[in-house]
Amino acid sequence: MDKFFEFTYLRLFIHQQRKIFVHSNAQIQVQCIRSQSETTPEKLLSNPWHGKGFCEPGQYESALHRCEDGLKSCELGIEMYTDLVGILTNCSNALHQWSTKYQKRIGHSNEIGTTKKTWLETTRAVEKLAERNGDICKNIQKDVIDKLSSYKNENYGKSFIHAKKIKEFGKEFKKAQKPHLELLERIDQARDAYHESKRKLERAKHAAHVVESDVGSSDESKEKVKRSVEITQKQTDNCREKYKSVLKEMDEHKPKHQERMFRILAETDDFERKRLQHFKTMFTALKTGSSIEQDERHATMAAEFTDSIKKHDIEADIDFFNQHYGSKTTSKWPVFEEGN
Repeated sequence: MDKFFEFTYLRLFIHQQRKIFVHSNAQIQVQCIRSQSETTPEKLLSNPWHGKGFCEPGQYESALHRCEDGLKSCELGIEMYTDLVGILTNCSNALHQWSTKYQKRIGHSNEIGTTKKTWLETTRAVEKLAERNGDICKNIQKDVIDKLSSYKNENYGKSFIHAKKIKEFGKEFKKAQKPHLELLERIDQARDAYHESKRKLERAKHAAHVVESDVGSSDESKEKVKRSVEITQKQTDNCREKYKSVLKEMDEHKPKHQERMFRILAETDDFERKRLQHFKTMFTALKTGSSIEQDERHATMAAEFTDSIKKHDIEADIDFFNQHYGSKTTSKWPVFEEGN
């Protein structure tokens, strides 16, 4: 009968392990599908921290990377605004070339009087755009590029100091997370122990049911499976209590852990706030430097346009034409000529 019980228990154990294997495979497949389907923009941008709680293990890396990326942003700003100055300079050169070219062609055209003069003067007035671009370039160079370069040199020029500061933040975060990680490990162990004990209890109960249902089972076999269920039940109860106890410990630990993590995070916020404030100043300088509202070149150009257009006298030009070529000229008419 003992052999029958051992055979029955072995068969149940194999069946249970097969179920566990199938369940585990299903979980692995689900996890693979989930990881492939998580294609949010943040995932595509290699940002593994998006959408997670800051106090989760390793999540503090997002704050460290934010501090590290400040140097890249400064370099990007210097590069793009230097390109802008180059584009504006090329535009100014092109405007000067355009003006010179078409002043010559206007000079050689058949236009006359005030029309020709106004055309030439308004063409020259457009060159004020080039001069204004020059002023904008000076403003961007002085108030944006140079100041951003100075900020970069002051805060990132000695990169080892910047790296040291970030390293210090990292050490503080790791120190704060150490007891939290240890507690999480204990929770994992308690949970796994409890779940494994529950599985053993289910197997023991099922085996006991099989033996109890078998009319040929001996009293000794029935007593043995009964004791097995009782022992496993007690072990499961103990595991459940340990699991609940360590979770309660986590609840008590959570406020202190959050306070530590958020305090260090606030320090990185201050570190980053300084750079972002400089960027705000940079954006304002770019706006002011490229504005035409109070630009002297713009006012001068507008005045030159206005003065030139006022000189344009349509009737005077038509009269000039008639005086020299049109209705006010004296035409020669054919007369009778005696031949020799």
